[in-house]
Amino acid sequence: MKTIIRAAALGAALVLGAAQAATVQQLSVQSAVPDPLAGADGAGKGTRIAFTLFLPDQKPDGGYPLVLHASGFGLGRLQAMPPRDTDPAVSYWSRVDRLVPTLVERGYAVISFDHRGHGDSGGDSRIMDPQAEIADIRSLIDWAERELPLRKGTDGRARIGSIGGSYGGGYQMQLAQLEPRITTAVPSMTWYDLQHSLAPQGVLKGGYVQFECFMAQRGKVRDGSLLKPLCDTAPRPGAWAWSDIGADAQRLRDAYQAHGPSGASWAGRPVRRVDALVVQASEDVLFDMGEGLRNWRYLKSGGGDVRLMVLRSGHVNPRAGQRDKPARCGTVDAMDAMLAWLDAKLRDQETGLASVPSLCIALDDGTAYQGPAPVPAQVGTSLSSTEVAAGAKGLQFVALPADALARQGAGAVLAGVPEAELEVRAKAGPGVALVGLALRRRGGEVTLLSDQVVPVPPGRHRVALGGVAARMQPGDELGVALFSTHPQYVWAPASGAPVAGITGDNAYAVSGRVWLPLSTDAAPQ
Repeated sequence: MKTIIRAAALGAALVLGAAQAATVQQLSVQSAVPDPLAGADGAGKGTRIAFTLFLPDQKPDGGYPLVLHASGFGLGRLQAMPPRDTDPAVSYWSRVDRLVPTLVERGYAVISFDHRGHGDSGGDSRIMDPQAEIADIRSLIDWAERELPLRKGTDGRARIGSIGGSYGGGYQMQLAQLEPRITTAVPSMTWYDLQHSLAPQGVLKGGYVQFECFMAQRGKVRDGSLLKPLCDTAPRPGAWAWSDIGADAQRLRDAYQAHGPSGASWAGRPVRRVDALVVQASEDVLFDMGEGLRNWRYLKSGGGDVRLMVLRSGHVNPRAGQRDKPARCGTVDAMDAMLAWLDAKLRDQETGLASVPSLCIALDDGTAYQGPAPVPAQVGTSLSSTEVAAGAKGLQFVALPADALARQGAGAVLAGVPEAELEVRAKAGPGVALVGLALRRRGGEVTLLSDQVVPVPPGRHRVALGGVAARMQPGDELGVALFSTHPQYVWAPASGAPVAGITGDNAYAVSGRVWLPLSTDAAPQ
């Protein structure tokens, strides 16, 4: 192994206290994938991929288990040892990077890298193209196998895992399938079908498209032609649909769908057996619970040990009044579960594996639903014809028929993905129905369940609504939430009225049928 420079070794020792000090080095590899931004001097040399290597000062017996780490879209790698994870009351995003000191203390090598088109890496962002971003990451593994004494399993293969959320979860879903050297993955808060996540039913999720474009415009991401057409279209007055992108719409749709498990599934590629802990969140308004369930089912079909934790908060939209919540599922701390998982799969320390549930969905009362699978959309009820006027403020609550729900009793649990078959008739503007589920509490307060709002364009459609996780209390009334406009589906400046998306001129009538993931067989966990 090449000599490791002890950059910031004193600082690392202070962070870890009595634990082992760490060595930290800034390095790079040359991916074989061409860099179109390199100019004449760099032509044919591939793409530079920058990374930080974290190592314990003392090599563990048997070598280092390796963990790959990457951050979200527009964000850079870790360049110094982060503080320890010491506050279990904060959110997933505040804690996941802080696993690194504990991993190093336990003998792991950690490589935190900049994605292509991000930070100090070269190249242009292809939005997780298997032939670009994933190929880049495979070159990091090549480097690690050459330069580090890695721990090997009984099969003679190096023990390699991965962590990260959002865009840092997206690479894991593809890498685990395309790279046979991956032992386990912990993909968090990420997509199954990226085009559907950004534009469900073809309706642009303006709030998050705006964030993606902001990162590109500020130079945090170097665009490889998959952002500009979207970012030119989304803020245009009157634009609200993916089809408004025009001539580039199909090209972008194909690319975004192909760069994830959906692309592999539709291409008919067999699913590789790999152990994985999938972490998602019910109140994530970018990659909702349904995306996590599809990832879980996809990986599980390969036959590995695949488990699912659904926390409460992931990607939140402050403009919609969302706030981060602790990274817990009932009594299970998500970071403890991730550490126990990695120790079992990469270090053969299986004593903590029993604490990682097969499936856990955090509920709104601090308890959790646990079982072999989420509750299916099994209780059907009708939605009477309802009109939503242009300019209507806030949530319009439509109670579902009580007789269809009465048999569920008090304390029923919603823990899964509702479905609906809806007839939407445009009255003004785009005429897009914005639909969620809601509870009206005994005192009259109405709560949008799991902050999920799904668009349904004019016509008749069978759709999955946003996944929900809640425990009903005595006196609760379950209903549908309807909106004329909502912060998730508008493009708005930092201050001022929305300029594009499903704005206040939207009006429609809607009717149909809803199927609910409702169960009484769910005692608090």
